[in-house]
Amino acid sequence: MSSLSEALTRHERWWPDAFDDSEIEALIWPEIAISTSRGDFACYLVHRLLKARHLEEARMRYDHMVDADPEPLHYFQAINKVRALAETGHAGAMFHMGKVHALGIAVEQDFAAAADWYRRAVDKGDMRAHCNLGWMYQSGMGVNEDKAEAFRLLSIGAARGVLSAKAAVGMMLLKGEGCAADPQQALSVLEEAFEAGYGNAANCISDAYFAGECLPHDPELGHAWLGKVAERGDARSMAILGHYLITGSHGKTDITHGIALMYDAINHGYAPAYAWLGALYEKGQGLERDLGRAQTWYERGIAVGDEASAFALRRLQQQMMPESTSHSVH
Repeated sequence: MSSLSEALTRHERWWPDAFDDSEIEALIWPEIAISTSRGDFACYLVHRLLKARHLEEARMRYDHMVDADPEPLHYFQAINKVRALAETGHAGAMFHMGKVHALGIAVEQDFAAAADWYRRAVDKGDMRAHCNLGWMYQSGMGVNEDKAEAFRLLSIGAARGVLSAKAAVGMMLLKGEGCAADPQQALSVLEEAFEAGYGNAANCISDAYFAGECLPHDPELGHAWLGKVAERGDARSMAILGHYLITGSHGKTDITHGIALMYDAINHGYAPAYAWLGALYEKGQGLERDLGRAQTWYERGIAVGDEASAFALRRLQQQMMPESTSHSVH
């Protein structure tokens, strides 16, 4: 998946509850309900229709159809129905046509086509299209980069309660991206997004204090804001803060607390923390170098499906291999 697709998918997890895709689902689900293709249910799951009624059934069927056809067989027909509705001027259907092209759901991934559909949806007032098109203008993928237009579109989304758009606006204000830089307004916007439930806004504030470019360099405030996200149960932030405290890489060292945070991240299901802990033991960063413990953490990561742990363990085992057996004999 491209970086833009990943960004859109990440942002879309924060759509307000007011959005409802039941009308679109009514076109899609009947087309795939009796499908024998695993690919059809993969498309449905990736599509992430809001307030979808058949998510659990789709997940169950996807999980149990391991040997079934991985390519979609019927989702094309469903998209044709959505396209027909979009051509009548239906704003939501236009948004979804943009989305399927942006993500490559049962159609060829085509950012230019996605942008065209999003523009049509914007003209009809669709708020999600405003946001996704804004992120496209911000990244310059599928359209000519236009920070000012990105800021305009995302500001509309932010004003309508899209928290990920509000955080994006805050960061643009912080950097002067497509607008005049205004650090105080940026902080206010980011804090509003965080207080409304968007944890990543605090990560943005934390990063800015650590970097000391758009805001004064202040490691204490950087740690404090990152700690606020961790306290809300965000496993990734727990692991990041734990790593910082163990290594002392961001102006503060507390190995005991750092290890506890790494364990908390693991207990909250953040699989990359296994590889991070393994690497700290392997390299002796903040912790006493111990290749045995490194191997143990990598193996635990592998057990929960972490690919980075598998790669790290292979690399570690090659390094630990005796010189006499590390080269082929010709």
